[in-house]
Amino acid sequence: MLESQTKPPSAGSQTKPLSPELVERCANDFKFKYRSTVCKIRADPLNPASTVQFQDMYTNLVLLEEHRTEKRMLDYNDILDLKVNGEFPKRIMVQGEAGAGKTTFCAKIAWDWIEGRHFSHFVWVLIVPLREFKQHTIGKIVKSYLAKDNPATVSQITEYIQSNPDKVFIAFDGLDEVSGEIMKSKSCESQSTDQMQLQPSQPSVKSSEACGSLSETGDIGLVDILCSDQLASCPVLVTTRPWRAVEIRSDGDLMKLYTFIHVEGFNRENLSVYIHKYFPKNEDKANQLIQFTRENDVIYENMAHFPIYVAMLCLMWKELGEQKLKEMKSLKTFSQIFKTMIAFLKEHYAQKEVKKVGSPSLLAFLKKIDELLIPIAKQALNGLLENTLVFGTDDFEICPESKDTACRVGILSQEDRITPSMDMHKGNSYVQLPVFFPHKLFQEYMAGVHLASLYESDRNEFKRLIEQVVLPRKGEFRYLLYFTVSQNKSIATHVMKSMLQGKNRDSLAIGKELPFIVDVAFESQDRDVAAVVKDRVSSEEIKLTIDTLTTAHTVAGYAFIGPHVVELHIKRNCGPTMSLDVAEMICSMPALKEVSVFDSKLHLHFFETLARRGKESKKIHKP
Repeated sequence: MLESQTKPPSAGSQTKPLSPELVERCANDFKFKYRSTVCKIRADPLNPASTVQFQDMYTNLVLLEEHRTEKRMLDYNDILDLKVNGEFPKRIMVQGEAGAGKTTFCAKIAWDWIEGRHFSHFVWVLIVPLREFKQHTIGKIVKSYLAKDNPATVSQITEYIQSNPDKVFIAFDGLDEVSGEIMKSKSCESQSTDQMQLQPSQPSVKSSEACGSLSETGDIGLVDILCSDQLASCPVLVTTRPWRAVEIRSDGDLMKLYTFIHVEGFNRENLSVYIHKYFPKNEDKANQLIQFTRENDVIYENMAHFPIYVAMLCLMWKELGEQKLKEMKSLKTFSQIFKTMIAFLKEHYAQKEVKKVGSPSLLAFLKKIDELLIPIAKQALNGLLENTLVFGTDDFEICPESKDTACRVGILSQEDRITPSMDMHKGNSYVQLPVFFPHKLFQEYMAGVHLASLYESDRNEFKRLIEQVVLPRKGEFRYLLYFTVSQNKSIATHVMKSMLQGKNRDSLAIGKELPFIVDVAFESQDRDVAAVVKDRVSSEEIKLTIDTLTTAHTVAGYAFIGPHVVELHIKRNCGPTMSLDVAEMICSMPALKEVSVFDSKLHLHFFETLARRGKESKKIHKP
């Protein structure tokens, strides 16, 4: 069967083609790797030992396909039925916010291929987590997946992919996790290395290796694949956070090659399914958490869509006592949930070492943990600015106790075995076991802690980073900004003034960026910071529309700040918390002259709040 699928090598090739038996052997090696690594889901997102079988925890994700100017629902089972001019698209961009499930989506593809369901007509499915590789050529990456005794060579692998592009499916996971530009080019020699490649998050490599020049290595660089300069007829999927997709979208020729899909995380039904899977023996506990997410749509819309947050909520819901759960129900921001999660992890670890709750020795132990985590936070920021997401042991050689403590707490993880990719270079007597944060969001939180600390320890460096690095790349560093301003009022005030008083901050620019500004201010949870924004935009005649693109987080931010809004148009359904926030906005914005509600469902809280807050001269029209 496989013999008929293997085409002869391309003209001029000196490489002996893989035999059908070796092609199948490679496929089996890939499947073994995916079963043992990619297709493992952590019940506890911070504990590497908590992995469960894929089918025990996997829950379907909401997928949307871009169709002209709109998005339409896409069932996972229909992915292979996507058509562009009658054919399955050769390039697919899968966008999703942090923690929305992009990596899990790739794992699902691998799992279905292994199990002989979807994607089973492909001979090879290649899942490439971009953060893990310094060899940015496809043949070397794939070779690293094979068993040590598999004789297939890099050139044979590359030749097979080139000769059989319709039998190979490639998924690149995490384009936002590597740096360097994606751009079409004529040759490696005509462009600088950082333009020609995805600069790895590992130590630098030779330009010829990184470039993947066919003439020098016989291998293919990943940028050439992404830009369709190589393997144009091979189906390729790439996941990324939205900010990184802009680079492809801004190139008219390149954009035409891509079909765009969005991973939206969980809907209400899938959320319930996941929570019940997490609590298979405690239905009451599961139902209580589900009810909590339904009553708090700021939590639901901001966090409960995203698997990473749901896993964190489940873990805390399982472990925390009644008083802590009560406090947890008041969470509103991304920063609050991470702050709560990090505190929970530190206390959980400390209580294993010091049994007596509330004792001076326990408090001293917690203080010691905080001190040991300071170098980890610094390394998190350095890595984030350089897009380094996988570290080596040497990166922590001056603070080994800090690294070990962070691993025990759960803020860091370390690979506990040598993988084929580490063992690729024979003769290397020293192999570093990779060290990494369990999710990029944890690195961003710790980076925010360190960046905030610079406000006191090195004010000039803090200002430089905020004004010259972070704000110019605010789309990329959104969560870093959130976590930084949440640390204290002075820091948040400084950042907010920088955002409002930077270059070209005219009325038009402020108006366009107001939702982002409001989001950052809301994360501070400080009324004085809110006042800075309110004062700056007090002269603006803001006409605010709350539609399906407006997040619950942004609506809560507007309610928190109360800017100078003269017209408010509501064009989306609002749950309990958002309905309350909208009602508060109406009652607390003195300049508001008109409110319009367009075919929207509002919770009873909306009407109760309006009635309670008084009969002010606001007219509500229902067209």
